[in-house]
Amino acid sequence: MPSQGEIERRYRALRDAMRRDGLDALIVCGNQYAGFEGAVRYVSGFEIVHRYAYVLLPREGELTIVFPLEARWIGDKNKPWVRDHVWPEIPGAWIRQRTLDAGWKRVGVYGLDFVMAVRDYRELAKGPFELVSWDFQFDMVRAVKSDEELANVREAMDIVVHGFRALVDAYQPGKTEAEIMAPAVEVYFARGAGPRMMNIVLSGTNGEAEASFKVPGHRVVSPDDLMLYSLEITNAEGYWVEFSRALIAGSLS
Repeated sequence: MPSQGEIERRYRALRDAMRRDGLDALIVCGNQYAGFEGAVRYVSGFEIVHRYAYVLLPREGELTIVFPLEARWIGDKNKPWVRDHVWPEIPGAWIRQRTLDAGWKRVGVYGLDFVMAVRDYRELAKGPFELVSWDFQFDMVRAVKSDEELANVREAMDIVVHGFRALVDAYQPGKTEAEIMAPAVEVYFARGAGPRMMNIVLSGTNGEAEASFKVPGHRVVSPDDLMLYSLEITNAEGYWVEFSRALIAGSLS
């Protein structure tokens, strides 16, 4: 969990940007899809395991995590530092009413085009307030890393390289693509990456690799097969890194 100082730094930076852009509140969207879950964790500490969730961040006042009613188990509710949790039947309807009650006129949305559930957008679109797509602005704030965050990035990089070394040490032709990757994944789970991984491979025969990534499968690897594993993970705190190197026992094309 981030320090209290780090949490306050994030909120201060986001709210400064919200004031600059005239936003009264911000809806942060997240779902289980890799890359779409991190913003919710960044502002609340909640790690999505299944389905989706929103965080409502007012320009002034306390934050709320909004869970869909049917998703009673989508992650550990004790982990987030934001403790105000609601479970409406349709989250968009609840957020619309909260917006009306607060008199907000201009609401930013992180994930409006790619993440927000259609049923929730429909409900929000009924309101008289303005919805503003705020992906770029949010990401520009989040891109400024503190020393505390950079320490987590470096730890994640140490983990991903550790796994790659285990992969290389166990590599030999005659194994399948999946068997070659397995030692790396074992390291990643042991060091806390959990399900936050997307480990894929470019592979091919005669010293060259096809130009499309795939999930490593049961294809047996020959000495002249070129393998390029793209190892993508986070550490336990959710900082995403990627490491890729080419691997071949025989000759390149």
